[in-house]
Amino acid sequence: MRLNWAIIGTGTIANEMATSFMKKDKNIYAVCGRNIDKMQHFADKYHIEKQCIKLEALLSDEHVDAVYIATPHNTHFEIAKQALLHDKHVLVEKAIVINRDELDELNNIAYDRNLMIMEAMTLLHMPLIKKVKSLVAAGALGDIKTINVTFGSHKPYDVKNRFFNPDLAGGALLDIGGYAFTAARYFMSEQPTNVSSFVNYFETGVDEQSATIISNSKNELATVSLSMQAKQPKALTISGTKGYIRVLEFPRAQEATWYHTETKTCEVIIGGNTEDALVYEVEDFENAIENPNQIKVYNDMTADVFSIFQTIQTKWQLSVF
Repeated sequence: MRLNWAIIGTGTIANEMATSFMKKDKNIYAVCGRNIDKMQHFADKYHIEKQCIKLEALLSDEHVDAVYIATPHNTHFEIAKQALLHDKHVLVEKAIVINRDELDELNNIAYDRNLMIMEAMTLLHMPLIKKVKSLVAAGALGDIKTINVTFGSHKPYDVKNRFFNPDLAGGALLDIGGYAFTAARYFMSEQPTNVSSFVNYFETGVDEQSATIISNSKNELATVSLSMQAKQPKALTISGTKGYIRVLEFPRAQEATWYHTETKTCEVIIGGNTEDALVYEVEDFENAIENPNQIKVYNDMTADVFSIFQTIQTKWQLSVF
């Protein structure tokens, strides 16, 4: 299937996605942005036929089959909703929305109109992660006991920056927490039933850093450490009774280390290419349009993570949600 794509937003991740589209000869038909000069530059750079300042003009174009939304978190819900109501398939940059109620509403609209909507959660589409998932499911690590995830960025101290702006749904949980909690949940055999979380706030009121423990009825336990001002390795470790697998730079990783407890030996697992991360994401989305059952595993995972977020939000009493 060759879709006519529209990109909404012209920032860093939109440029990365456009580059991936061109690499695989996918058609970017239109772009929408608030800044005319930036939008025109974006259109020229990627040879895009149509430019729209107004969202309605883009969504009303019958030639647009699917949209990729790369705007700030707090705008995702309304843009995605309007896109679905205009009968467009929708791929939304993480975090897809800011709470579970918004997610459920979008999924219901998509279902009723026979459309695809998916969060652009790169982790789930990487060949390496799929390979590790298959190993875990086959019992290669024995019974899973613990999953440890660390993800820390160092953002400049700027109260006006979107990362710390509550009006733009800032904070670590929505910005980088999606990757970390998706990694933890993906390698647990069932949804967590217990959540304990500790948080430190930035002066604007958003979550600057946190440590969270989640567990389920299978006695699987995961710890997730997030920070917006302390760089941490993007590290995922899945540990079981037979060994562990450790993935560094996990959202886009192409290599992992597998430690075998019995033999005390290590081997390297390789899958995919880091530079094709967004390509895998888009290809899985397009395949799901032709095979709708494929989208369920991704959307169920997103829903589970947002349920965890909702529990954390309640414990934190974080108003941005």
